[in-house]
Amino acid sequence: MSGTRPSLLRSAAVVSFMTLLSRLSGLVQTFFLSHILGAGAAADAYAVAFRLPNLLRRFTAEGTMTAAFLPTLAEAEAAEGEAAVKAVAGRFLGTLLAILLLGVVLVLLFMGPLAGLLTFGRPAVQGELTARLGRIMFPYLALVSLTAGFTGLLNLRHRFALAASVSVFWNLAFIAFGWTTLRVMERGGPVPFETVAVVCAFAVLAGGVLQLLVVLPAVRKEGFGLAFGFHLRDPWVVKALKRMGPGLLAAGIYPINALISTTLASSLPNGAQMVLYNSGMMGEMVLGLFAMSLATAGLPTLSRQAEARDWPALNQSLTQSISASALLVLPASVGLAVLARPICALLFRTGAYTPGAADWTALTLVFQAVGLVFVAAQRLSNQALYALRDYRGPATLAGGTLVLNVVLSFLLLKPLGTGGLALANGLASLAGLLGVLLRLHPRLPGLDLRPLLVATGKALAAALLMGLVAWGGAGLLAVDAPHSFTRLALGLRLLPLIALCAVVYGGVATGLGHPQARDLAGKLRRKLGWD
Repeated sequence: MSGTRPSLLRSAAVVSFMTLLSRLSGLVQTFFLSHILGAGAAADAYAVAFRLPNLLRRFTAEGTMTAAFLPTLAEAEAAEGEAAVKAVAGRFLGTLLAILLLGVVLVLLFMGPLAGLLTFGRPAVQGELTARLGRIMFPYLALVSLTAGFTGLLNLRHRFALAASVSVFWNLAFIAFGWTTLRVMERGGPVPFETVAVVCAFAVLAGGVLQLLVVLPAVRKEGFGLAFGFHLRDPWVVKALKRMGPGLLAAGIYPINALISTTLASSLPNGAQMVLYNSGMMGEMVLGLFAMSLATAGLPTLSRQAEARDWPALNQSLTQSISASALLVLPASVGLAVLARPICALLFRTGAYTPGAADWTALTLVFQAVGLVFVAAQRLSNQALYALRDYRGPATLAGGTLVLNVVLSFLLLKPLGTGGLALANGLASLAGLLGVLLRLHPRLPGLDLRPLLVATGKALAAALLMGLVAWGGAGLLAVDAPHSFTRLALGLRLLPLIALCAVVYGGVATGLGHPQARDLAGKLRRKLGWD
């Protein structure tokens, strides 16, 4: 039990660092996309079309697949040895790819009506462009799902760095392909936004191909392969697929919620879809950096602890991961909310993306930030349920979350616009988190949430104090009026303020006795030679 803690934190630290690089490159990609596409009708068509493969990959990629896949491989290894792991992995991924390719073909056939539904109320030409872009981009779902399966195998071998960095290659490929193609096309004159959107759609595919090619050598070096076909007679494959079923429903609630938000946003002015896309990207940056890194590193550990019925170690791993996530997500959320306007001006006020669109994105981001800590904690808690082989619980709870999100979206859309859609998702996640914790309590012997609540209270107090510093500093430096500055001048004022807020938060959280904050402060002092 004592060896689990540093191993989990070290693994999470590796994933966090590589995810940081991924998110930074993602910011550059978003800056590039906003610069060339803006926030108009063509940008909305692209945002809607990209949501389909990017959100539906949660059904077959990310935590959903690995939550069913890795525990099954752990069982196969315990029952039949190391050779079974490689055989089952190849057959499972081959079966999944075959199923996905069939699904891709079906969706491509019905892309027209689907795009029309998601752009209901918009001009027919926008629906046609959305369908065209969707047909180009949707095969990305198969590419990213296969890549996720391979990175899950690398995580199983504790090779977290490469697995966490694949998005960097996607972002770089997107920028390189898009920039080069547009440069060539611009020789013949200005390129219409509709054509720019088509170029971006092909850039999505280019990124998907590159990130798959990047992980293949490492996967082959570990001895894993791909047995393409329908291996439905393999009991381990069938078991993993059955476990994925309820997990698909649970993880699928987020993309379903997002697609509902997309449909409702069609009643708002042009640019609403791109504003939701960019604000959502900012939220996912925080979640990916802090929550998903812990979830990715923690699932193999949780699965082995559950398999060994080591309940004290599993309790410690779970509460530690949620506490560490809250320690990092809370200040990020408060900072995003307080400094939303200058942050969005710095990132998005460029080229075709107007100052008005940047301000609209900032307002939406304020509401987006409210629910980030609940989304993060819910994802981490779901990992514990999956490790305990409870796959129906998350699915059942997710159904209730979906209904609540729809109701809240309808209630908040008119008064708050895109902000209402973002807030509805956060509030629904709070309800989902409470449900997951109630389900965990009787299934995880000895689960004690009191230390977690105390630590989270200290992190919240430190974050609120930091928020006051950010608010006062924004007024003092005048960054609350960001459009009066050039981007360079704004950055030179905003970035030191963010650094000061980070120092204040870390100092207060450590002074209040937050356990993970004290651990991090102690490690920092030792590295600097202050101890």
